[in-house]
This record gives sequence, structure tokens and C-alpha cells, in this order.
Amino acid sequence: MSELSKEQVAEYLQQNPDFFLQHPHLFAVMNFGGAHESVASLQLRQQQLLREQNQHLQHQLQQLISQAKQNEQVYQVFSACHRQLMSDCEFIELAQGLEELICAQLHISECKLVKFTPDLQPLLDKRLNNSHYLGRLSEQEQSLIFNNPSKSAALYLIGEPEAPIALLAFASEDELHFEPAQDSFFIFEFVKALQERLATLS
Repeated sequence: MSELSKEQVAEYLQQNPDFFLQHPHLFAVMNFGGAHESVASLQLRQQQLLREQNQHLQHQLQQLISQAKQNEQVYQVFSACHRQLMSDCEFIELAQGLEELICAQLHISECKLVKFTPDLQPLLDKRLNNSHYLGRLSEQEQSLIFNNPSKSAALYLIGEPEAPIALLAFASEDELHFEPAQDSFFIFEFVKALQERLATLS
């Protein structure tokens, strides 16, 4: 492609006077110079865009810091849960211990580790095609696991879909607490260890 001449650029901008309005990010990399009133207004616009970009970057930074703190907390909690798995206890004691650890530290309303029964098969068929689910549940689905209504939930199947062992479930009163895009790395690692531990109890 041949390089555009200055005249062609100028002609294009004349024919498209709203070009910079449609592409405001270009202001941040342009040097208008001069003291003409119209140029001054462009410089003010450029400064405004730079401030907005800075605010956006600051917001992104705060989000990253918040996410890092949350990840650290989740890591600490599930490290304690891994230690709980090594204790010499039966299924009920293990379930109670995990509930106390997780609910107290991660500010969720309920944590349930329940043995898989035929009553839970509808959840497996509808929600656990990928062995886990994060999002909202119907009232009927919630009643299969939790004691109280919740706004969002996370479900993790322990075992294989054709041979389920148990269900690890979390509930929150915040509808955005559990969502499909949420990072579940630490929980997935714990689920693997939990599956191995429960296999020894069955």
C-alpha cells in the first residue's frame, strides 16, 4: 500500500470533521502546539482524555490489587482446608470442619459437603456437565443442598460424572459473588485432593 500524502490526510479530515470525535484515543498521542483558540481547545480536550485514561488505569490497578488480596485470602483458606484433609476424621467431621473454615474466612453464607444421592442427580444432569457450576440456582435446586435461599452458588462435583462421590457447594447472599468467569484455580486443586481423601473413606 502506498503512503498517504499530507494533502490526502488533510482532505480526508476535511471531509470527515468528526473523525477525532469518533477516535478520541488519538488525542493522547498528538501534539497540536500553537496558541490559536481552536488549538487551545484541542489541547484542553487532550488533557481531559489523558486524565480520563489515568483514572481508568488507576481503577484497573485498584481492581488488580483487590483481586490479588482476595486470591491470597482464598489461598490461605484452602491451604488450611488441605491440612484438614490430612486429619484422621470421618465424612461428617470433615464436612463440619470445612464448613467452619470456609464460611468463617471467605464470608459466604453456607458451605456444604454432602454425599451424592439420587436426589442430586437433577443437579448433575443440568448444572454439572463440566463437573462444576457457578451462578444462580432455582429455589428447588437450592433446597436440595442449602438450608436457606441464596443469590448465587458454586457447585463442584467430587468424583466422576458416571461415579459421583459427593458435592461441594458454596452459597452467597451476593448475586455477583459466584459467576462463571470467576477464577477457581485454588478450589480445583482442593477438589482433586478432596476426591482422593473421600475415596479412602468410601
